[in-house]
Amino acid sequence: MQQHTSQQDLQTIRAALEANSRLTSLSGAALLISGFLTFFAAGFTAQAGLAVGEARAGLAGDTLRQMVLIWSATLVASAALNLLGMLRRARSDGFPLAARLGRRVLFAMLPALAVGGALTLALTMQESLQSIFAVWMLCYGAALIAASAHSLTSVRMLGMFTLIGGALGVIPGLELDFVLFVATFGAGHFLLGVWVGVRYGW
Repeated sequence: MQQHTSQQDLQTIRAALEANSRLTSLSGAALLISGFLTFFAAGFTAQAGLAVGEARAGLAGDTLRQMVLIWSATLVASAALNLLGMLRRARSDGFPLAARLGRRVLFAMLPALAVGGALTLALTMQESLQSIFAVWMLCYGAALIAASAHSLTSVRMLGMFTLIGGALGVIPGLELDFVLFVATFGAGHFLLGVWVGVRYGW
């Protein structure tokens, strides 16, 4: 009977720890690299003359395929780097709940990311990418805010910054979507990487 009670107590303690734990095993190095990849892709976009929304209206042919390829590669590489970096940090930190918390973070982000993917596909098929960077910021910002419930407060701050950037990016006439995208995805990830690296490790 005492052994059964002890097991119940352990399960209760474990459940309480999981409920109150936050994922801090982020990789500062992976976030930094994500920022650099964004700067590289943004440089290609600017060099191709696509930094202005009007230039992306009716985009088709090789230029459209190149833009889709480079940004898809950037997003996939960034996601893979951060996932691998998180797992490496979790192992080195000896944090047994990291995998479970990582799944919570992923599932929290998935709805907003799925919406972003669907909108990206629709806008690409319509060859109407004027607001693509604003759409990405709105969806990614919402995803980060959802993920911050299980992660660092700084993730929420980046999410709010990105969400505000997306809201400003859809205002007609401002033409700030590309600049704000580089600031949020590029500089935002870079600065978050520095903070995480210094505060929690690389």
